[in-house]
Order: sequence, then structure tokens, then C-alpha cells
Amino acid sequence: MKVLITDMRHGSIQEERAILEPAGVTIETAFCRTEEQLILRGQGAFAFLVSFAPVTRRVMESLPELKLIVRYGVGVDNVDLAAAREMGIRVARVPDYCVDEVAAHSLALILAGLRMLFPLTQAAKNGNWIEDPSPEKLRRLASLTAGIVGLGRVGRRLAEHLRPLAAGLLFYDPYVPASELLGRNWESVASLSELFHRCQIVSLHAPLNEQTHDLIDTRVLAEARDLILVNTSRADLINRQALESAMEEGGISFFGADVFWKEPPEYSDPGTVEFLKRRNVLITPHMAWYSEESEREVRRKAAEEVLRFLQGRQLLHPV
Repeated sequence: MKVLITDMRHGSIQEERAILEPAGVTIETAFCRTEEQLILRGQGAFAFLVSFAPVTRRVMESLPELKLIVRYGVGVDNVDLAAAREMGIRVARVPDYCVDEVAAHSLALILAGLRMLFPLTQAAKNGNWIEDPSPEKLRRLASLTAGIVGLGRVGRRLAEHLRPLAAGLLFYDPYVPASELLGRNWESVASLSELFHRCQIVSLHAPLNEQTHDLIDTRVLAEARDLILVNTSRADLINRQALESAMEEGGISFFGADVFWKEPPEYSDPGTVEFLKRRNVLITPHMAWYSEESEREVRRKAAEEVLRFLQGRQLLHPV
């Protein structure tokens, strides 16, 4: 029995081996970026362990032995779920391995925006010791209202971090009834426009799907005033053109993200380079999920889902 790690991004498969080899599973590793590579390397595999490889309908149709796809992570937007459903291929994910890491990273980006740490640090490194920081409009967190879009595991953990620090905390999530959070001092709002209108900080924690693609568009961003916007979910939640317009017009004063619209960015594109070099933009390379602990945990939990499938047990986190 063969399991393919489709796009090997870690230096060891010790965690996966410890769980799957005693069950008679052979683990192969690859770094597949295309459908062709997945089809070639996936021959004979009954399960995929996937990071960002594009598991499309064509890939699934070309691999009749494939029965299970487990995503190393939370989002499954790189897997054609409709095709998997039609072909009876199970899909699972690991949604609970990096809650602390992503929430802490989101808070770090917020604080970097509040204190404009990136441009001030760069100035100091370049020999410019700025004695008057007042042009940067540094702000006090305790005087600001923060908003969270998507109140899942990470959104709730970030809310726990922010609530003692900010003047107020709002959230928008149409799937979470306000009554569920009674007593937490978190206020639910009815629309994204209201959230962006009332908040000076907004952090995004929604999944990417057909309903949330370009969720943050011109209409929503028109409500922003001098806003710090942070995104550690997926870049396509935000319409990039609308974001750049809002930054030019002053609605967005700082944008911090751990994701980008194309990863890695097209550094040959002058527009992308110009965006990344903005002094009020701070992008990290999709690493908010990572810590030594979380990296081992996601590999172990993904392998355990494969083992559950083999043993005929219920998957812990099916999609």
C-alpha cells in the first residue's frame, strides 16, 4: 500500500513513518507542482498527503486507486472537492494544529502596523535614527476597536488576545449566532460594511471558497478609515485592485499579510515589486502556521487520518 506525500516541504517523514509503516504502508515523497507530476508520481497510491499541490479532477480521474486526500493544514482550496465527491474520494484536513501560531502571528502583524515597526526598523538599519516619529501616526491599541472576520478556532484565539488590549472587539461571521458568545464581551455585527466602518483594525480568518472569493471588495473597503488590515487566511479573500485603491486613498493605512495572490510572488512583475516595497505593507512568506511543535503536529495528525481510513474508522476531520 502506497501513500504519496505530493509536495514534500519538510525535512523528515519520521512522524508519518512512525504511524503508517507499522500498518504496512509505504511512503513515497515528491515535489509536484503540476497535474502531470501528480499523475506520474501518484500511480498506485491509495492516499495523498498534500500541502499546496493542485489535486484537480484530471488528477483524480487519472488515478483510479486514489481513495483519500489529506491536506496538511486547514484550507482545502487546492483540492477539487466537487470532483472528489462525485468519485467517492474522501477528503480530510488538519484544522487544529496551528491555532496558537496563526493567532500570535496575526497579533504580531497588528502590532507591527500600530507601531510601524517595519519602516522604522529599516530606517535605523540604514543609518537614519528617526528622532521624531510623529509623522508615522503611531496609535494606542487601548483606544481602538478591533474587528475579526471569521470566528473559527484562530479567530477566537486572536479575540482572546485582543479583548484585554483593545477598546472594543467586534466580529462578523454569519455562521456564528451572537448568543453563542454571550458573556465574552465580543459584539456581533450584521455586515462586513458595518465592521469596516466601526473598526480601526480588522483581521481576516475566513476560509476561501466561492462565497468568500473577493469578499473584501470596493464596497466594503469604502467604509474603511485609516484602517489596519491583516490577512493570515487566503489572499483571494481580498480584491487586490480594490485594496490598492483603498491604500492610495487612505482608507487602509497598513496592510499586513502572511499570504499573497500568487505564491511565490512574481518578482519579475514591476507592480508586484512596487506593492511589496510599500512602507506600509508587511508580507511574510506563508509561515504563520509554523513552529517546531506545529510542524510535527500537523504531520502526525495527517498520518493519523490515513491510518483511521485504513482501519475503517471514522475520519476525525472530513471535508
